Amino acid sequence: MKRAHITNKIRRSWCVCEKLMVVYYFEYIKNVRKTAKEFGIEPKQVRDWRKKKQELLDALPHALSLHPGRSAQYPILEEKLFNWVKELRDRQNA
Repeated sequence: MKRAHITNKIRRSWCVCEKLMVVYYFEYIKNVRKTAKEFGIEPKQVRDWRKKKQELLDALPHALSLHPGRSAQYPILEEKLFNWVKELRDRQNA
């Protein structure tokens, strides 16, 4: 009977500047496995970040993801809601 393999790795989010640092380190030593081991990540992450290097360069340095998220289903309604909340806050602060 096999037992489940328990890892002690902690999941974390890497900001764009950290991902670029990993990519630049890889470009310097030219070894995916050594780069992954140095930063405590999987080699697949290094390969993925290397492929997305241009997107990472174009993104904000401290962003945690490259995609903006799901677009609004009702954008006009969301705009009106945003304006309404902003108006209420302005009234409270005035």
